[in-house]
Amino acid sequence: MVALFEWFMRRPHHFKEADAEAEIARLERASQSVSWTSPIGQRFDLDLFPTVYGPREDTNLLAQVINKARLPSQTKALEIGCGAGAISLFAASLGWSVTSCDINPYAVACTKGHAEKYGYPIRVREGGPGPQQDGLPQQWMGDELYDVVMWNMPYLDPPKPGEPVLGPLEEAAMIDTDDMGLYARFLNLLGAGQLLRPGGRAYVIVSNRGIGGQAQPLAWRQGFAARVVGQCQFDEGEVLSAMALWRPFRKAKIEHYPTLESTNAHLLNSEHGLGSRVSADHQSKGRGRRGRSWDSPSQAIMASWVVALDGGMAHSTMHQLLVGHHVQLLLRTYAAENSESMCLKWPNDLFLLSPEGWLKFGGILFEARSSGKNHRIVLGLGLNLVAPKPYGSLLNMLSGINQLQLMESLHAMVASLFDTTVHACLGEHRFYFDDLNIEVLRAESNLGPLLYRNKTVHFSSLDQEGQLFVTGREHGLLVDDPDALRWSGI
Repeated sequence: MVALFEWFMRRPHHFKEADAEAEIARLERASQSVSWTSPIGQRFDLDLFPTVYGPREDTNLLAQVINKARLPSQTKALEIGCGAGAISLFAASLGWSVTSCDINPYAVACTKGHAEKYGYPIRVREGGPGPQQDGLPQQWMGDELYDVVMWNMPYLDPPKPGEPVLGPLEEAAMIDTDDMGLYARFLNLLGAGQLLRPGGRAYVIVSNRGIGGQAQPLAWRQGFAARVVGQCQFDEGEVLSAMALWRPFRKAKIEHYPTLESTNAHLLNSEHGLGSRVSADHQSKGRGRRGRSWDSPSQAIMASWVVALDGGMAHSTMHQLLVGHHVQLLLRTYAAENSESMCLKWPNDLFLLSPEGWLKFGGILFEARSSGKNHRIVLGLGLNLVAPKPYGSLLNMLSGINQLQLMESLHAMVASLFDTTVHACLGEHRFYFDDLNIEVLRAESNLGPLLYRNKTVHFSSLDQEGQLFVTGREHGLLVDDPDALRWSGI
């Protein structure tokens, strides 16, 4: 008990001596018996020690995601923050080789006991990522790399001074008290080549009340693709998201040229595989929507990716909107104080606010080509870093940004949408549909009023293909000619 008391006193400053004493009293409570049913119908009867995190909605979400991954038997997996062990037990039942860890010694004992009860050879260690280490990280992660790392992350905010607190052990399971942020610390570990083998993937649960909307772009900036593969929504507004993280387009070919006629044309005429990227400092015949030309500014990101082969995808307006939305998510992490100074103009243009008003700084173009059995779709992305008027210059907003790092972040972002190696069927745009409607509404506010065929209209909604519906004299009017739509504020 003395050692336990001392451990409590090393916890965050809002814990006092009375809290440690109360926690020791909590440990004398009786265990609780709960039953948890896995996504494939297995029933696990679990004995929850006091302070141990038991299975809840977030547990179900993570279990559903790893079940849909359909990974092979003998997948080598690590679960961080195992709690009562439900996820580890389920993964072991799939034939995976499972290692688990938790900073709560009672959770370690709990998971060990359940593994023995059900006959699964799960290795359980004490420890986990955090600002303080009781020894080397190998104490909790082992000396190996894993095919899968799973973490139902603590996502509640720490209590403010004077607010009620949980016990230290329970708080460790539910609240991120790391000054760096546990998610950022986790990304640093992955970026340093720890935990995951080169072709491995991580699954994390994040909340919109915690790291939430920042989780994807922060991963992209570390060079990891990040895709929402499942969600759980609650009546009070909280949304839990399951995210997959992995190294993007590992077999893709990367090329850069001082000058090309068009990066899109180069890839359309190539035999490069999925995710291959071509960029150029200058395009002599850059292409825009409907055959228009794209002028090459003095400094820009001009790049194209192969995003589908052999009928793997039929691109739509929705894909243009998704790319634009994801580009903004990334750029807003570089410009926190100017995050509202960008908007996405339907269907494929990016604008920023300058002293001269709203100026276009980027565009998105999908093109497809078929030749015999070779069918490919290419995504072209142009972002002006420095450009003459009447175009916008991104570096005016994001001074000091590293162009090479931005390119690699964009590469990870594109993989998050189009890399088919991880949950191709689960990265659906339904997880972003509400956000896209909000983006278009913001653009109308910034760039409108809208005129369609010389009549004033207002944004109504998007459909599942990304087509735009407006209201005016007619309700639910489909914009079937984007060139007849005018944004009169620009």
